[in-house]
Amino acid sequence: MEDQLDPVQKVEIALLRAAHQKQFQVQINYLKEQVGAGVVYENAVVRTVVSENGAYYELKDLPEEFGGAVGPDIERRFLSREEVIGLLECACQMTQRVEEYRTRHLALFALYARRGIVDRAHCFVFEYRDDGEKRGPALQFGQFQPDVLPLFFKVRVHAERTPETLGLTQGLLFCMANAGDRHLLVRVPFEDGPVIDLTGGSAASTIH
Repeated sequence: MEDQLDPVQKVEIALLRAAHQKQFQVQINYLKEQVGAGVVYENAVVRTVVSENGAYYELKDLPEEFGGAVGPDIERRFLSREEVIGLLECACQMTQRVEEYRTRHLALFALYARRGIVDRAHCFVFEYRDDGEKRGPALQFGQFQPDVLPLFFKVRVHAERTPETLGLTQGLLFCMANAGDRHLLVRVPFEDGPVIDLTGGSAASTIH
């Protein structure tokens, strides 16, 4: 079945866009200027721009759902389908072991279909925070789909240690599926270079 939004979902997205624009549009415009013109990758749900200066992504139906960074330490590479699924599975396994990894923040957002922006059946969202003084329960909804290639996912993490596959203990990574067997991964460590991160908002503000 074609992945289309129904009229109610379109209204929900319009309301989300208005709220996001008011809060984040100035920052989004600034980061786009810093990244500049680059190579554009896109699929049904997300558009990603990668340049020598940095990288960012924006969801097509909700371009204010945006993340990226500028700086010299950003890693850009292509993964196979199996590597993408394995990386997402590694992040999902970490959601079950946040205390073991002494996690301060872990946020995961996987989008399996365009409708996942407003429909929990087509996404997986997890968020956990521990600021050292007050720890709230983890937020989780949707469902991780093993062996299914997501159209897009992102992970933001700050922990004392993480699984080796994740490739960082503090930072952001995002991955988008492309046609064929070349799926773009961008990995942004926060601790080693001057980067600008605009993904501090909870994924819960996007998925209702």
